[in-house]
Amino acid sequence: MEFFGVRILGFNAETLRKVVLSLVVLALVMGVRALLGVVVGLGTGVSRRSIWTRKSIRLAFGGLSVLLLLSIWFDKPERFATFTGLLAGGIAFASQNAVQSMAGYFVIVFGKVFDLGDRIQIGDVRGDVLDIGLFKTTVMEMGVPNLLFPDPHSWVASRQYTGRVVTITNAEIFKQPTYNYTRNFNFLWEEMRLPLRYGTDVGRAEEIVLAAVREATTGIIQEGHRELENMRERYLIHAADLEPRAFVRLTDNWMELSVRFLVKTYGIREVKDVISRRILERFQEEGIELASATVELARVPPVEVRTEAARTASDEAPPAHH
Repeated sequence: MEFFGVRILGFNAETLRKVVLSLVVLALVMGVRALLGVVVGLGTGVSRRSIWTRKSIRLAFGGLSVLLLLSIWFDKPERFATFTGLLAGGIAFASQNAVQSMAGYFVIVFGKVFDLGDRIQIGDVRGDVLDIGLFKTTVMEMGVPNLLFPDPHSWVASRQYTGRVVTITNAEIFKQPTYNYTRNFNFLWEEMRLPLRYGTDVGRAEEIVLAAVREATTGIIQEGHRELENMRERYLIHAADLEPRAFVRLTDNWMELSVRFLVKTYGIREVKDVISRRILERFQEEGIELASATVELARVPPVEVRTEAARTASDEAPPAHH
């Protein structure tokens, strides 16, 4: 085939026919895929099911497009086998990370490591899963718990959004442990530690703390029992105590009263804020004081103070005779 008097190498009527046919196939496939995407989105809005349906449609039509294009361009089996072998070898050699990420995608999806909307941690990245792609996972980042703050990677001292969207390659699941906060059991055991002065009525302080915790977590324990029973049907786990518990530990400076309680994965900071305010209010009513790291003198030793005039008179006085 000639173009402005120049013969294009390898381009003939057969090649032109294949190009036109390929464009027609791609247009049809993309049109049908877009139409199905609109149909799926009608009346459902954004949900986990609709998102996965759209992803499945894209993958299915992407695979169909590749199959049709290969059928058009490689009409002889031996040519197709040669091309496939060279392509696979080149990809495996040049893009090992890409191959690992694709393998990670299938492990994540079919192994149910995590799903859209799950709260996870991979390495130093914590947050909610926004998207799971063929090569990467997108996460809405959250801050670190207060006990881990300050953190060089985060300025938010709580498990709340930082506003950053983080991308993780799917290959990371083969290299680092994956923590899932919401899979199968959408609850966490949280702890609060209160330093009490020695001499404080620990029993009364414990009653106040447990009452404040129970008031702020009403209904959570019943939900937790149901989800825990569902987990026991799938996994070999022992029964766990979901009721709030208080513990006392003696230190060099104070008595540490810690309380352990169950909370939902989301909204932990708000729950702890409510508990803290109620405890503080009732401690003030009962006259219970929290200890601090400041220095407190239990007994002041006697100190002799001498003025300049007294010291001069003492120096000039004659020594006493015995």
